[in-house]
This record gives sequence, C-alpha cells and structure tokens, in this order.
Amino acid sequence: MTIATGCLAGGPAKPATTTTVAVAKDDRKPTIDAPDAVSPSAELKTSSVVGMLRTTIKVEGRPTNTDSTEGFERKVSEKEIEESAGTFGDPSRFMQVLPGVVSDNDQYNDFIVRGGNPDETLFLVDNIEVPSINQLALSDTTGGFVSMIDNAAVQKMTLHTDAYDSKYDQRLSSVVEFSTIPEGKTVPHSESEIGIAGMGGSRSVPWGDGSLFVSARRSILNLLTDDIGLNGVPIYSNALIRADRRVDDKNTWWGLSLTGIDSIKIHPSPTDPFETNPYDIHYQGWRNTTGLNWQHVLSARSFGVLSVSNSEQSQNVVEDAQLLDGAPIYSEDTRDGVSTLKYDWTLQAKQWLTVTSGGRASLDRLNYRVDQPLGLQNPYSEDPAPLDAMALNRRFAPFSSAAYGQASVLLPHGMKVVGGERLSQWAITGSTIWTPKVLFMAPVLGRLVHAGYAEYAQLPPNLYLVAFANQQTLKPIRSRQITAGIDVVRSSHVGISIETYRKRYMDYPVATNYPQLSLANIADTFGQAFLLFPMTSAGLGLAQGAELSVRYKPTSGFTVTSAVTYARSWYSGLDGVLRRGNYDIPFVANIAGTLALRRRTVLSCRYSQTSGRPYTPDNLMLSNAQDRDVYDLSMINAARSAAYHRLDFRLEQSRPIRRGVFTWHVGLDNALGSSNFYSNQWRPRAGDLGVLEQDQMPRFPDGGIKYVF
Repeated sequence: MTIATGCLAGGPAKPATTTTVAVAKDDRKPTIDAPDAVSPSAELKTSSVVGMLRTTIKVEGRPTNTDSTEGFERKVSEKEIEESAGTFGDPSRFMQVLPGVVSDNDQYNDFIVRGGNPDETLFLVDNIEVPSINQLALSDTTGGFVSMIDNAAVQKMTLHTDAYDSKYDQRLSSVVEFSTIPEGKTVPHSESEIGIAGMGGSRSVPWGDGSLFVSARRSILNLLTDDIGLNGVPIYSNALIRADRRVDDKNTWWGLSLTGIDSIKIHPSPTDPFETNPYDIHYQGWRNTTGLNWQHVLSARSFGVLSVSNSEQSQNVVEDAQLLDGAPIYSEDTRDGVSTLKYDWTLQAKQWLTVTSGGRASLDRLNYRVDQPLGLQNPYSEDPAPLDAMALNRRFAPFSSAAYGQASVLLPHGMKVVGGERLSQWAITGSTIWTPKVLFMAPVLGRLVHAGYAEYAQLPPNLYLVAFANQQTLKPIRSRQITAGIDVVRSSHVGISIETYRKRYMDYPVATNYPQLSLANIADTFGQAFLLFPMTSAGLGLAQGAELSVRYKPTSGFTVTSAVTYARSWYSGLDGVLRRGNYDIPFVANIAGTLALRRRTVLSCRYSQTSGRPYTPDNLMLSNAQDRDVYDLSMINAARSAAYHRLDFRLEQSRPIRRGVFTWHVGLDNALGSSNFYSNQWRPRAGDLGVLEQDQMPRFPDGGIKYVF
C-alpha cells in the first residue's frame, strides 16, 4: 500500500523534485516527519520510528531544518550515549552536556533546562508519558542516580526546547522523547552487561511484522561500598518490556511497560564531629508506567494515534532525628497514579498546509499520608523552635483535560509559519489556561533563521500542592518565552548553531511566611530533612541566555562536540524582589571528543567547566548562638562558589568471540580530583567549628563489560 499521509513538518529544500517510492511489505509503521509540501505525485514511505510520530519521504533535494515544527531539536543516538565519558551510559546524565542544560549535582542525573526546576521537563517513551524515568526520584524531584531505561533500549533521544509542539502535555521548559522502536527489520540479538550502573541484560527479537524487546537491570554499588558520599548506597532494579506490531496496511500498535524498584538507607555517624546531617533516613519506592498506542491510517492524507496509559508511583520515607534520641520527625507514605487517554490526528490538507489536533484526558489518583509531628528547625527562620508541625491524610482523584490545534504553513522562498493553541484544565486547582505558540522560519543569506513565541503552564509538585492550605492558594505556574536561533554552518563535517531565549515566569509558588523565599530558591533536600511551607502563587521569574553548539567531524572516526551556554535566572518571593535562582550558573561549557583507534578501540573524553553555584550564606551570629544553619535572608543566593571543572575519560575495546562481540571499557570521572562545591552545611556536633563545605562527585572509577550475541 502507498500512503500519502499528512505530516507535522515542513518541506524539503527543493520540493519540486520528488521521487515516488513504493512501500515495501515489511515497512512497519507510519510515523510523522515528512515535509508538508510535496508534489502531487509524491508518495510517503512508512518508517519504523514510532512514538516520535514521524514519517519519511524520499526527495532528490536535501532536507533542511524546516522539516521541523519547532526550533532546533537536539537528537542523540544510543551510540553517542554509550560511548560518552562521565555518564555511566545513562541517557539522563548525557543530557547534562547539551546546550542550555545545567546539572543540579553530578552525583545525580537531574538536569535543568533554561532555568526553573528539574520537574519542568516532560518525559515521553514511545509516545507514552512517564512521570519520572529515574531511580530514587522523590515526590518533588525528577532525578535519581541513574535512569530506569536501559541504554540498549534507546534508539533515539530528542530534547525539545524551542517553542515545542502544542500536542505535548504542558511543561515549562522542555520535552524529552525516547524512541525504543528499531528502524528497519529487527535482527534477533541479546546483550548482557555489568558496570557501575548495574548488571543486567536485554533480548530483542522479531515478532511477526514487528518486534519484541525485554530488558532488566539491578544495581551492584551496594556490593562494593556502603557509602557513595550520601552516608548510604542506593539499591535499585528496573525492567522494560516493549512490543510493536503492524496489523495490516492501515493499523499498527505498539506499547511498553517500565518498572523501577529502589531503596536507600542514609545513616550518618552519630559520633563524627564533622558530620553535617543529623538525620537517619529510610526510603523505599517503586514506579510503573504501562501504555499502548494504536495508529490508524484514515485516508491518503490523514491518520490518527490513540494512546492509553497508566502510571503508578509509591514511596515511603521515614526520618529520625539523631539529636533527639531518634525521635521520628517526618514520615511519608504516598501513592500517585494517573490514567491518561489521548488522541492525535494529522491531516495534510494541502501541499502547503498540515493540520494537527487532538485531546487529552487524565484522572490523577492521590493518596498521601504525611506526618511532621514535631515540626522542624527551619534554616529560613530565626526562631530556633521546631516549626510547621503537620499531619496530612488526603485521598482524592482530580480530573484534568486538554485540547489543542496546530497548523504548519509552507510559504514561498522556503519560509514557514507554525501556529498552535492549547487549552488545559486542572480540576485540582479549578484552573483553565490557554497557551498559544507561533514559530517563523526563513532562510537568510543561505542560513536558516527561526524566531518563536510560546506560553506553557504546569502544576506545582503534588506534595507542595496538597500540604497545608496550598491547594486553595496555588495555581498552575506559567511561562512566556521568546526564542530565536540561526544555523550558522551545516555540512557533513561541521555544524554550528546559535540560539537565544528569554523566559518569564508568573504565578510561581512562594512561601507566605518568608517573603524572600521562592520554590525556585529552596535548597536541595535529598538526604536532609524535608521542608514544606504554606505557599501562594505570587512569584515571578526571569530566565534568559544564549547557546552555542558546535559539532566537528573531519573523519568517520573522530568527532568533537562543544556546547557553550551563557544563562541567567532570577526569581522573586512574596516581596517581589528578583534574586538569583538556585540554578543561576552564568557560564556552562562542555567539550567532548570521540576517537576511533585501531583494533576496535574507542577513546572518549569530556571536559566541563561552569561558573560557581549560587548559595545563601549563614547569619553567622545567629548560627553560632543556636548551633545550626540560620540563613541570611537578606542574601538569598547572593554568594557564589568557586568555578566548577571536571575532566572525564573512557576507553572501550570490542572484539568478536565465538557467536558474538565482547566489549570492555574503563574510565575515570573527575580525573583531576577537582573539589567542586555543592553547598555549605552546619556541623551540629563540632562545637564552634561552624559550616563544612560539601563537595560534588570526587574522583570516581568507571568500568564494565558487555557481551552482544
């Protein structure tokens, strides 16, 4: 069957020269990435990259970036992730080296895109929304030690930041898409591996006119050490089952189930005078996302994708105060669930016009039991007494929905306009918000230029939302962003692009009893006592920056990439005064290189350097008098640490053995042993010694083996 389906994207450089392509019987699934301007005789060819909704077309003219409906997308292959130094082969850690992306702490794989918080990113795996892809992800975070997704499953990863499509569920900063469906025919093969990220394996086999993939992994660090710098070691396991199948010429389905189970016990020494954390913390959690997609070709120019999914997340946290004879000060037994139904429809109405529309409905299930029986000594308060004692027991199921429409119009002279609108409704806060998007692309002096405007909105984290009376005072956070960029050079050997952005935040959650404090400026709480505040949506924010991306590949065996970002972010509390955000790191530079040597050996390295982290210094007079951290609220994030720098190496060699290929690798993270600042924390058992600097990852070995057969 030959399918001339519609597309989400724009036209090729020379749309008049097209070649008709007959669809082979084993081509599996129509996806969407074809130009929306083709000659009447052109016929689209189905391809197998499902979940990313793309289609391909064979043209004699070379495609350009106008094939996209947004600004520059960052596409990453599985090979790039695996061979990169300093990432343990983890997709989320690889994201930290891309332009506009900042690492929260290199001991975790959290990342922040263009200001804000880590939870401002939406994750999709094969078109299924996944609340968190990481192990050890707390209610208010999205990051952990490693991802639940085995790198062997990843075929392609895409980061969307510039005026991303209206079809995506709303996030303030970015969307990360994973595709696990292989392109072309599936060759049966298995992998087994062991490394720092854990031990496990995977199996991929053809299944009728489709494929089946299964993988599983378990951590091993707890077998090697009892402390990775947190006074504990994470223990985790995960599994992924993914299948796809072409039913007939018009129908294709694909689906997955992703599961993670994890725990950690943090037990600081109660006799160490230099210990800064006086809390014992026990954490256990699990999460699962299961979803199914059905794609149906409606006509020669339209098709639709129906998706249904369910996600569950449960966690149990208990914190005891060592300085209070082990008294329980915080306990959490929470369970989140969300069932989602969505439909996306695409129509190529004209050669120059593509229309997409759809809707989404979800039922959130919240079951929260949180107790803070004694309250906590709060570093933001000058009062030494424990504050904000609370008991929360909430169980309810709010509904949310959304609908969108988007049009892509190809104009003369290679220009293009994309416009969209999304209407979102959240019953939990009684909010309804319209969020428009418009993007213009044009070739200028042979270089592609784009400019866009977009608005986005999302709810604060559920735990903050349901605590105290915050449900009545908080509403969705909104952002308005202007973006622009230029493709300076694009050839087979060199690629250079420049992008700029300016993003304004509104209705940001701020503390009601600390007028200087915004949710964007609350210190990291992983491994420390959890902080909850009465909050209201009265904060503002501003994030802006410029990004330079360079890729140089003079030969097939040598690649150098560089990403340099200059970015600033400020957020206000209830008093309206803009202050540096937690992730206001003006300068970020990553330079990575990969060199293929003889005998199937690959050497890779990465050097990272950033400005120092902002932090809030202590009010030393009060801190010394009360023997605890008391932050100087007149200087929230006013101080900045020394610059961060880190050098990583990785050496890999593969060799055929018997029926497969054996690969080993060794590496060294932070090879220079840099002492990179993370935070200052008080030593409550050290008399008048005061604060102690907490550093990020020390020099850390990497290594592992893999057998593919």
